[in-house]
Amino acid sequence: MSVTAAITQITSRSSIASNLLMCRRVVQRAAEEGAKVVFLPEASDFILSTGHTDPSLSSAGLSKPLNDSNEFLEGMKEQARESGVWISVGLHESAEDQRRCYNTSVLINNEGQVLQSYRKLHLFDVDVKPDGPTILESKSTVQGKEILPPVETPLGKLGSLICYDLRFPEPSLRLRRMGAQVISYPSAFTMKTGAAHWETLLKTRAIETQSYIFASAQVGYHLPLTQSSSLSLKSLPNPPPRVSYGRALAIDPWGDIIARLPPFSDDYDPEDLEDGLFALCHVNLEYLEKCRREMPLWEQRRADVYPEM
Repeated sequence: MSVTAAITQITSRSSIASNLLMCRRVVQRAAEEGAKVVFLPEASDFILSTGHTDPSLSSAGLSKPLNDSNEFLEGMKEQARESGVWISVGLHESAEDQRRCYNTSVLINNEGQVLQSYRKLHLFDVDVKPDGPTILESKSTVQGKEILPPVETPLGKLGSLICYDLRFPEPSLRLRRMGAQVISYPSAFTMKTGAAHWETLLKTRAIETQSYIFASAQVGYHLPLTQSSSLSLKSLPNPPPRVSYGRALAIDPWGDIIARLPPFSDDYDPEDLEDGLFALCHVNLEYLEKCRREMPLWEQRRADVYPEM
């Protein structure tokens, strides 16, 4: 028996209200097409534009605790109830350090209850030469401290990670040992790193854990609402705006792509940037168990030679 799920691709900007409306619409559309679980990307609540001059706009300043004061989270909980679907969504969570926030993935069930909130372990501090990206996520974000146990969902046991966590095999291997059958990586990869590594890393995590992988993605330019999102990659302002790679993917335990959305380019439809996209696929746990039974990696691991995750 298979269950339908949806990956999504959106362009978050600085307006939480506008981003919430877009997220609710894409969840509703996916649910109407039969999705039982909808995966939204990292930072679905907001992404600030590069070089913005409004001092009131900061990740810490816009972040909220995970309670009823968080209008974005409350809206997603309401949408889960209205559409009767489970939602995995990335957002910013306020931290004790008032200068920074947590990068968090929240799992909401179809009754609008928050079942889990995972805080990103690995922060994107990189300086890729000669032409970037140069990003210090740790300046605005507090790192998480734990891998949370998988949660039983309509798809199976779901483990949550976020974006840059993808580059480290240990968390996904640990989730597999904890019983995960599905692992999510809500993301906002850069153009350069996305084109080079995104698909390869996701397939690797699927193959080595023999799990379904869901990786919804941010896409396009994260600009103020007053500015058109249809810039050309060939003629960018200075400083260039933040841009995300897109190409959301779902991958099965054998490493095959079972759903995909396009990467960002100058040909990307502006309406798709405004409305968001989704793609459906099916999770079949009988197939997952077949893959694991026929190639029993977990029974063949050499704990006498190297440590278990």
